[in-house]
Amino acid sequence: MGTIPPRIKQENIKILLPVAYLPPLEYMVCMVSAGEAVIELHETYQRQSWRNRCSIYTANGTRNLIIPVERPAGNHSQTSEVLVSKHENWRKKHWRSITSAYRNSPFFIYYQDLLAPFFLRPVSSPELLWEFNMNILQSIMEELSISADIGSTKEYEGEPKGMNDLREKLTPKTHRREYPLISHWPVYQQTFAEKHGFMPNLSIADLMFNLGPASNDYLVETAKYLEV
Repeated sequence: MGTIPPRIKQENIKILLPVAYLPPLEYMVCMVSAGEAVIELHETYQRQSWRNRCSIYTANGTRNLIIPVERPAGNHSQTSEVLVSKHENWRKKHWRSITSAYRNSPFFIYYQDLLAPFFLRPVSSPELLWEFNMNILQSIMEELSISADIGSTKEYEGEPKGMNDLREKLTPKTHRREYPLISHWPVYQQTFAEKHGFMPNLSIADLMFNLGPASNDYLVETAKYLEV
């Protein structure tokens, strides 16, 4: 795939993103396209979002993997305070689902050791959701040579200045959008495409296990169709 500079990269835009677990591809397209990405930590935590879920492609179609969380202040908890739950064996379940879905994909054998420690290592102390998510994201970005300056918010701003605010647009609730962020998704080979067809905008894990080192090029190519 050719490396075509996307529009918002040329304008050196700073974007404001929510926290995300193994983020969807539209999140990653925005990441590679912007000059700087800022992660929102001080919003009131939103349920049923990419903050604690990702979408993978299984033999039965797409499936959401959801991290159970603990909100210290209930419905008023900030994202920075939300903890990964210690009361469910979700890590091994998620890794089992990921392995089942992608063990036959071309690059699973190359990247399984990158992700497995996040799911199989012992955890003895409380873990913040945003830190867990960011550690996985940074490991993937380093492995795939995705360069982006990443920071985090110091306080909540309803209408931030100098940033393209994507906090509400990057959501699995697509019915809330006026238009899609990505107007066209280039097709890449997926393990179960012959059975269910091409599924766009899944987790970065899907792209990585199927395209490997070419994942960066795919994200840059897709940025031509980014409508922000």
